[in-house]
Amino acid sequence: MNVGDDDPRAPVDPELWSAPEMRAALAAHDIGTVFQLLKRAGVAQKRIAALTGHAQPEVSRIMNGRHLVQAYVVLERIAEGLGIPRGLMGLAYAPGSDPLKIDMPGDVALHGDREPWEGDAAMQRRAFIALVAQAAIVGGLSDADRERLVAVAGSPTTAALPGKVGNSDAEALENAVRSLRAQDGQAGGGAVRAATAGYLGWAATLAGAPATDEVKRRIQVAHADLYSVAGWTSFDTGDHASAKRYLGTGLAIAKDAEQPDLAATILYRLGRVFLHENDPDAALKMWQLGQAAAQDADSPHALALLHLNSAWAYGEMGKPQHVKSLLARASAELGRDRGDAPNCLVFMKQSEIDGIAGMAYTALSSRDRSFGELALQHATASRDARPETNARARASDGLAIAAATLRVGGPDAGVEAANTAVAAASAVRSSRLTDRQAWIVQAAKLYPRHSGARDLVASLAGTTST
Repeated sequence: MNVGDDDPRAPVDPELWSAPEMRAALAAHDIGTVFQLLKRAGVAQKRIAALTGHAQPEVSRIMNGRHLVQAYVVLERIAEGLGIPRGLMGLAYAPGSDPLKIDMPGDVALHGDREPWEGDAAMQRRAFIALVAQAAIVGGLSDADRERLVAVAGSPTTAALPGKVGNSDAEALENAVRSLRAQDGQAGGGAVRAATAGYLGWAATLAGAPATDEVKRRIQVAHADLYSVAGWTSFDTGDHASAKRYLGTGLAIAKDAEQPDLAATILYRLGRVFLHENDPDAALKMWQLGQAAAQDADSPHALALLHLNSAWAYGEMGKPQHVKSLLARASAELGRDRGDAPNCLVFMKQSEIDGIAGMAYTALSSRDRSFGELALQHATASRDARPETNARARASDGLAIAAATLRVGGPDAGVEAANTAVAAASAVRSSRLTDRQAWIVQAAKLYPRHSGARDLVASLAGTTST
């Protein structure tokens, strides 16, 4: 069926969705790999573009990894256009639909027996086509025309609970959470926050559906983890109220699921929100609660993480002995690593210890410049150990390196490091990185007679609070 490229809207051979490599890509929402596998099977780019509603250059960018498909509505459009069974991508079910049914382009009803239009179907269809033509040819729909477009398109169908969910549904949700977490670390919370929030509805649908006890628990844990990611991405965009709401909800679900290591991780994240709000006492309270959960789980990764961030809080409070003691305890706990870290804690490695130690000593160096050497040492070790895909953490390390270099390496080297660090931070959609540029401003003010330092302070004046 894949030889019919003369017809750009010819259906894709449904057998392609059965290949293990394809199923893995679909479950992970790795659309670039999906498109590459289709091309390998003889489906041309122009045909993929026609079926999915993308421009052909955009298909090329997706295939080459230069554009990540994250929005839920776009994933739905791709599934419908290519005829991918929705269950393979973990997309929400619709009334009367079979989650493994192949959706063929051109069907009047893609999911179930619903009418495409309500009321006067012919009149609404003509109005819709006229508005689409106006948008395509003239462009610039007015607000009134946009509202009319929504009205004549028909009412959306509310997704219904599937009859029963199984391990494949749980795996799809787990893969989605894993993918969103990875994209957050690479591109920043601002790049994936909307997509993460969109998945919460699907997760709630799965959580409310009939399932075996084993599947229910897997979905419950993934649901809590998804709330944790939603809270973390909200925090990264500066929306602390939403972050606390999402994280609090995730904590409640994690406790119901009897998953103390996940509960400890969520409490760590809540503490980080408070620390960012310049309330280290509240942060420490969150981490004390987290330690109890981590001990219940006997999780060296969670305990190390909580000791580590407590060190940062004490650094902000100007208590170097507490910092050194807690960093040592974090290293000792990580030394008990059994190689069984859950997905929510796989990032807790030596590089994380160095990264947070760099933050703690950066905080101390703002009071005593002699701690700048330790800040520089740890932040550099962290950045060098992290992969390029961990762009936000590397950028944060770079900001700490720049501040430390300004304090102990002199203005020339410090300004050069700062310009490099600010450029790297600007490529990541993270308000936390923007706020941390205040470290550089504070350190650069040590050199009021240095033109480069003065320019640096002036350039960052509108992006920091100091």
